[in-house]
Amino acid sequence: MSSVTEELEISGFLETSFVDWDGFITSVIFLPGCNLRCPFCHNHELIFSDKSPDDMKINSQLVLDHLKYKTKWIDGLTVTGGEPTFHMTTLVPFLETIKQMGLKVKLDTNGSNPYALKKLIDMSLVDYFAMDVKTRLNDSEYHKATGVDISVDKIRESIRLIINSGVNHEFRTTVVPTLVSVSDLVSIAKDLNGCRLYVLQKFHNENAWKEPFKSLVSYTDDEMKVMGDAIPRSVTVKLRLR
Repeated sequence: MSSVTEELEISGFLETSFVDWDGFITSVIFLPGCNLRCPFCHNHELIFSDKSPDDMKINSQLVLDHLKYKTKWIDGLTVTGGEPTFHMTTLVPFLETIKQMGLKVKLDTNGSNPYALKKLIDMSLVDYFAMDVKTRLNDSEYHKATGVDISVDKIRESIRLIINSGVNHEFRTTVVPTLVSVSDLVSIAKDLNGCRLYVLQKFHNENAWKEPFKSLVSYTDDEMKVMGDAIPRSVTVKLRLR
């Protein structure tokens, strides 16, 4: 098997997962580095790529060799982070190799780099997109949720790109008290008109990065169900409570 020209930086590898892509068995790679600083991030140890300890670095060729061996037992690969589009130079040839194996690819993204997403779509390198929408698409609200100044115009562009791509997808919002309300979810759903699936994820404070989110009380399952019921019926909603 041909090797990738340049090493893709990988900080974590899960050989088998039954929960990262509904209906599929996948391996999972975790890529370091993110342009957002969401205080509730559950993978916050991957935010700063330059601080990844050596014992978190995994040789990408070894991952490819392992995946080639497992093609009969898994359906594909989930690529998550961090923000995977940080690594486009090395990610593209890596995914090309994955596709040559006959494996499917799911990509998790925060949607802040629509240009990268368009390239991946144009090259047919992704079979499923899972894009996070942090809160309602308003610059000030997004700043609160992400900890950085980010234009929601790019988020909107990524949303439309994915919806119009013909690639299967989901959008998802972690329902964090103080950052996401019922009215926020209704507003988001309107911006997701035409999407295939909108997932509401329950916030778990034990995974949070910063105070006061580490001690914030999550919405109950019943409250989550009420929120899901408030979403317009034109959008298909799923609750993810685990």
